[in-house]
Amino acid sequence: ATAPSNAGGARDAGGSGGGGGGGAQEVACILHTSGSTGEPKPVPITWAGLDAFTAFCIDLIGLSPADRVLRVAELVFDLAWFDHLATFRAGATLATMTRRDLASGRALRDAVFALAPTVIYGVPSMFMKLAAALPAADAGAPAAALSPPVRAVLFAGEVFPPRELAALAARAPGAALYNLYGPTETNVCTFHRVDRAALDGASEIPIGVACPYAACALIAEDEGGGVIEGPGTGELVVSGPTTVNGGPYRTRDRVERKADGLFYFRGRIDRMVKVRGYRVEPGEVEAALASHPAVRQAAVIAVEDPRLGKTLRGFVALTADSGDADDRALRMYLAERLPPYMVPEKIVAMDELPRTSTGKIDYFALPG
Repeated sequence: ATAPSNAGGARDAGGSGGGGGGGAQEVACILHTSGSTGEPKPVPITWAGLDAFTAFCIDLIGLSPADRVLRVAELVFDLAWFDHLATFRAGATLATMTRRDLASGRALRDAVFALAPTVIYGVPSMFMKLAAALPAADAGAPAAALSPPVRAVLFAGEVFPPRELAALAARAPGAALYNLYGPTETNVCTFHRVDRAALDGASEIPIGVACPYAACALIAEDEGGGVIEGPGTGELVVSGPTTVNGGPYRTRDRVERKADGLFYFRGRIDRMVKVRGYRVEPGEVEAALASHPAVRQAAVIAVEDPRLGKTLRGFVALTADSGDADDRALRMYLAERLPPYMVPEKIVAMDELPRTSTGKIDYFALPG
């Protein structure tokens, strides 16, 4: 991934640039996020941060008055800054739909057909529903493509399962695909344009490189907490005009920088649990579980067991042709890929995983 052509301009628009800091900045609004705690937390959003972010997005995808952007995010969700502010700043058209239409894949498909957006920015679960609502391949014919075609698809908010992303790419053959990453407290701080040639349905997708207005560093998780130079894994710390108070902001996200210089999301530090004395990142178990051909999406939580102590429990949404993918079969599948202490004691199949109002998996709503 490369920085946009006017990256310097976006940095100037933000005021304090990638180095963060400066004095107090004028607050545009306050969002509330529950993060991983479930408790609402106010996050001030500054005009300087919105300026830097929208300038970057417009340049990244070449947003122009010729575009129609599908509004899928409520104003209480930070994705809405793209839908509303970037769209209006570029002079593009905002195509709106009802919240009820977003809940159904078929209704979403019909809304796209009727509104003809050229750009859509949403969470992976929404795009998964949209792709599943399109007619499947039949008698050797390719799967139906999204119609009318879109030219840019941007996604954020959670990990996009590789197999599902490949399926979406097949349904939107002409669209540029972008993975945007960043908690509410930093807005988008890294980005990656997906290489379609590398979409094999199994390989993970990086969260990319730092946005031009953001300074991203990895901090070691040991007591020293030193900055990691070059390849390595640590906590991502972000500074710049889009962060709370200009940063530096510790995201509590574990991120790996590989030798290619790209960042890869490795889960939440505060989701780390100890099972039988071993440190386990539930996100790693989720990724392995989601790689099963019958699993559309997976979630893993830690639960207290009176006999075994803390154990893992998995939850899955299965494909229509899941066959014999029951609890035993899925646990055996994981046993071939993970150490024994990382295999959940139980895996529960659900029609759909519970979602928050912004479309992310609601871990607090999963039965413990």
